[in-house]
Amino acid sequence: MPTPKLTTKAACRIARIDRDRFNEHVAAGHFGCAPDTTPGRARLFDPDDMIALYLFRELMDDGLNARRAGSIACAVALAARLNPEAKTITYVQDYFGPDSGKAFPTSAVPAPDTWDTTYLSGTDIRKSTTFNILKMRALIAHYTEEEASIIGEDD
Repeated sequence: MPTPKLTTKAACRIARIDRDRFNEHVAAGHFGCAPDTTPGRARLFDPDDMIALYLFRELMDDGLNARRAGSIACAVALAARLNPEAKTITYVQDYFGPDSGKAFPTSAVPAPDTWDTTYLSGTDIRKSTTFNILKMRALIAHYTEEEASIIGEDD
């Protein structure tokens, strides 16, 4: 069975984000990992693209601004795409500013009690946030299946 792809309209319904606001965020450069599109064609979101979109909305719900939420969501989604077996992905921030962070499979991140003597990607760890990607993938799959059962002519 081919990997399901969702139009922007369906993807935004699943992620519970307003489609017009999403398009505004993309146009403003706040969500740099949106799937490519050409004029007159819909963006198509695969399950890994949906991780970014779903997380983008969650991070904004948590109070992050769109630029910051997009940066983190895109980094986490890329790490999830590159490590499909990872159950969790950890976003690690260093001391070089609020926008300085990278995402890794959690198993690659040193334990917090070693942070004073260890480096990750050549720098100290300031803080980390771990995301349950396994659960997020399951939720996205469930809502995608649900969405597929109700798609109408407008989609």
